[in-house]
Amino acid sequence: MKYTKQITFIVIITMAIALSVSALPGRKVIGVTAFTNLSKDKTFDWLCIGIADTISYKLRNVQEYILVDRVNVDKLIGELQLSQSGLIDENTVEAGKALGANILVVGNFQKFGNQIRISAKIVDVQSHAVINQVQVTGSLNDIFNLQDQIALGIIEKNDTAITTETKTKIVQNDTNNISAYEYFVRGQKFLLYQLDYSRAIEMYQKAISIDPNYAIAYAGLGKAYSLRSWELREYHNTTDPILIEKSFQSSKKALSLNPNLDEAHLSLARYYQEVDQNKVPNKWTLCEDETRKALAINPNNGEAYLLLSKIYAYDIPKSEMYLKQAIEKNKFLVDAQNNLGLIYLDRGDLDTAFSYIKNAIDIDENYVIGYMNLGVIYEKRGQYDKALEMYKMAVSKYPNYILGLRNLGIGYRNLNRLDEALDAFSKALKLKKDDAQTLSEIGYVYLLKNDYTKAIAFFKQSLKYDPSYRYSLANLGWCLVQQGKYNDAIPYLEKAHNDNKDYAWAAGYLGWLYENKFYDYNKALYWYGEALQRDPDNQDYRNSYNRLSGYSR
Repeated sequence: MKYTKQITFIVIITMAIALSVSALPGRKVIGVTAFTNLSKDKTFDWLCIGIADTISYKLRNVQEYILVDRVNVDKLIGELQLSQSGLIDENTVEAGKALGANILVVGNFQKFGNQIRISAKIVDVQSHAVINQVQVTGSLNDIFNLQDQIALGIIEKNDTAITTETKTKIVQNDTNNISAYEYFVRGQKFLLYQLDYSRAIEMYQKAISIDPNYAIAYAGLGKAYSLRSWELREYHNTTDPILIEKSFQSSKKALSLNPNLDEAHLSLARYYQEVDQNKVPNKWTLCEDETRKALAINPNNGEAYLLLSKIYAYDIPKSEMYLKQAIEKNKFLVDAQNNLGLIYLDRGDLDTAFSYIKNAIDIDENYVIGYMNLGVIYEKRGQYDKALEMYKMAVSKYPNYILGLRNLGIGYRNLNRLDEALDAFSKALKLKKDDAQTLSEIGYVYLLKNDYTKAIAFFKQSLKYDPSYRYSLANLGWCLVQQGKYNDAIPYLEKAHNDNKDYAWAAGYLGWLYENKFYDYNKALYWYGEALQRDPDNQDYRNSYNRLSGYSR
């Protein structure tokens, strides 16, 4: 009977590329590209994203339209200019098709003095042709009204009838201050494009300091606070409770200013996702309530479906359904790609799992969790060299990422590079001295080195911080058996069995111990039976049980 092997820990965040947004009958899928700055004044480059985001946001109010997520559009297309022929090039068309768009809005603006001219061309993706154009000129200080005119012009040129109520929503603006607007747009760029949550917080704060009633800026601030809190916990092994409280305050402020803002409801939902359950016991109910309010306002919000998948993480079929809906609405949600991949990984479908998780990395090359999970898949395939490469990649991006260092150590251990494994585990332990899993991993390396005394010391230290950790209990028992301390081993093995209801190895080893060291066949038979209840397909346990069944009880 061999000792139990510890496993790599798979990461799941509690965001296939070939999939596209499906248009419902009678509805148009529209992608608005970043506008091109034709001016020599590059200080207004922020409007490239600003105008496109604003127009896209306004068009969402039209029931007949499905708007492709703006970040997705820019990731596939970027800033475009139409050719002199009035057609767009084949690469742009293919990008539009990949987005699932029927129509692309391709625009530019030119500032001269205090005046600005904004042009938007409506392009049919299938025919490649510019089917219409909207152009407005006016004072830069009147930018909000000019954007309203562009949005309404696009609707008119598409022969779409809208109600007075819809028009009223379209021409509503959360701010009329261009400076506040600029800081908000810069915050959006840091938050959504560069994933720099600290800088995003700084920009949103400047926006609301100029306009204290800027609802959508408060929503962005709430989201940035919660994401920064997650980032610190996940990658930097630290927490800042103030951040999550500020997320709550900012989100509630946004909703008090604009109850019909889906992003504000989602921002509050993210707060409930992050907050400690001891503080908010019904956090998941509240999280779902806010998420469904966001979906009632915007049924095409992919992030809302992603949140639902996390809320129902315990219900795998439902979680899978929501993940697929999230990807259908927004295939660039890396967490959705990753988490759907993990569902397939848990089923043993390594190829499908690999394709989804690889999608996540293709979308975001800095998506560290994706590298970690690809490493797990390579391990399961027995491709330990490739697994090690993935773990090295993760640690190179976040050197203080404990999970990355721990899996790096496991990668070295799988290749029998035990001293390098110890080095990686020791670095993880310096970051968190009470990490039971890291202490257990160090003990396991010493077990492999046959240094049972050191192994036992680390397993016992691990159990101080997690008394039920199965691998420390089981491997401690195994080491004691190697030292001939059979009676000392039994309590640890029994606790590993009793505290971990899905774990069969400890019972199987107890069966072996009673059979081969104590010659107590009745107890051996009992423990083999316990092991079989948890692992009925294990042929070793089955053979041992059948062999001992012939003895008189």
